[in-house]
Amino acid sequence: MRTSLPYPPGSLVEICKISASEDPITEPGTWEQWVPGSPNNAGSLPVGYELRGVLMRPIRIGRCLEIYRTHRNGFSADGNFRSTPIIGIVADTMVETFNSIYRVTKVNIPVLDEEKE
Repeated sequence: MRTSLPYPPGSLVEICKISASEDPITEPGTWEQWVPGSPNNAGSLPVGYELRGVLMRPIRIGRCLEIYRTHRNGFSADGNFRSTPIIGIVADTMVETFNSIYRVTKVNIPVLDEEKE
């Protein structure tokens, strides 16, 4: 059984909430009621929530998924993202937390060739 994903801190990653976990502590909110960044949202993130940012901690069972967010649902939105603790590694690119199942993808940044003299 896997206990972590092989993405080191500092990696650029994208995550997408693909579903609620089987027995979530908090049911997902709805897009009709969800206000990004509001402390008054009811429920956890809506299914389909996406973000891109820099991974702050290793992805391991027992730890929260922590990302310095640069984009949220396609728009620039700096901030900190922290999930509930990870309870399982569902697949090579998926983790389950107390509330959600997320697909986690490492974003490869192309390296520019050095200019030849």
